[in-house]
Amino acid sequence: MNIYIKFTSTIILAIAFSSVVSAQEKPKRTISPKDTIPISLSEKRFMEKYERNIKKTRINGVYIPVDLQEAFSELTALSSKESLDKFKYADVDFVVSRLHYGLGRWIIVNWNLYDGSRIGHHLKSYGVTHPDDQVRFLLHTYHNHLNSKELNTNGVAEMILSDRAKELERRKAKN
Repeated sequence: MNIYIKFTSTIILAIAFSSVVSAQEKPKRTISPKDTIPISLSEKRFMEKYERNIKKTRINGVYIPVDLQEAFSELTALSSKESLDKFKYADVDFVVSRLHYGLGRWIIVNWNLYDGSRIGHHLKSYGVTHPDDQVRFLLHTYHNHLNSKELNTNGVAEMILSDRAKELERRKAKN
């Protein structure tokens, strides 16, 4: 009889435990709209922050250029003569890709390209909206500037946007 009680107790515990587990797997509570943050609210907050940032001359203590000429002046002031010469005399495609993860990351972070800044907002006027593309655009046009070539902003922007579209198509085809 003692074994029968232990066996029955074990079965009852197993049934009770399985009902607790299955109750956890299938939540009965529905999420009400009060429990979630609407996307429009986060978009609104982002846009408010963006609008504030594009008016700031400094973000986190770093001067933010307002246009390409100021950006070129800042990059020149921040760079050594030796570095500028290496940049100037290198092949544009090579130097732009080579500097993307060094100087390019510095620009993205310090000139606040993800959250909005004066220079980021200016670059969007060329149709270049992604921060990686904005860095590429800046470095390419800066190379042209240092070599006293036409900046060719429209041509550079078209090339970058075309490359971005090709990359997206390649990714879609891969999936």
